Amino acid sequence: MEQIDKFFERINGNYFGVMALVISIISIIVARTLYITVDPTYSMTSNFISDLGVGPNGSDLVFKIGMILTGIFQMPYYLYITLYLQKKDKNKNLLWIGLIMGFISALGLILVGVFPLDPTNSFVYNMHIIAAGLFFGGASITLFIYGFSEILNPEIPKLIAIISFISVILFGTFITVLIIQTYTSIPYQVFTYVVEWIGGFGYIMWTIVHIIYTTKNN
Repeated sequence: MEQIDKFFERINGNYFGVMALVISIISIIVARTLYITVDPTYSMTSNFISDLGVGPNGSDLVFKIGMILTGIFQMPYYLYITLYLQKKDKNKNLLWIGLIMGFISALGLILVGVFPLDPTNSFVYNMHIIAAGLFFGGASITLFIYGFSEILNPEIPKLIAIISFISVILFGTFITVLIIQTYTSIPYQVFTYVVEWIGGFGYIMWTIVHIIYTTKNN
């Protein structure tokens, strides 16, 4: 543990959060721009974010690389946040569970980049759904545990915990609806697409807020 603490003393853990945030935002914006130059019908009301992974004009490659790199940088960031909260919370075991689920979530995002949402290949398609489940499900549990730790700590503003819980609700809702609609005859609907995009924006907000807070209160 001392070695990990020394590592984060040399390299601020928030740098990993910033890298994950910047890479994810840029890759999605660039991939979407490349996509709509060929097919302008792509939108948040009719497409999943992951549709970029099978998009035209190089959008697929940009998206895949972006998700893989984002997942890689998320791992040390989750470790940093876990250790940060452990210094303020007596329930260290619960936070270790949060870290494990965070690693699973990050691995899921990496696999999202490896296995695109390709409906023409059933194996790759199903692997993508599993990967998405790992990402959204893992992140939901991790952020719930972080939020639980934050809301019980009088030193941390309640708004920080509320933002964590909002992300949990959005992620949990999306992955539940996605799995039901994927493996039943219920078709994908506007709500499914929109809640994923809103969940993505919520996760970006969660990351920004935690980077700012931990930077000011480290």
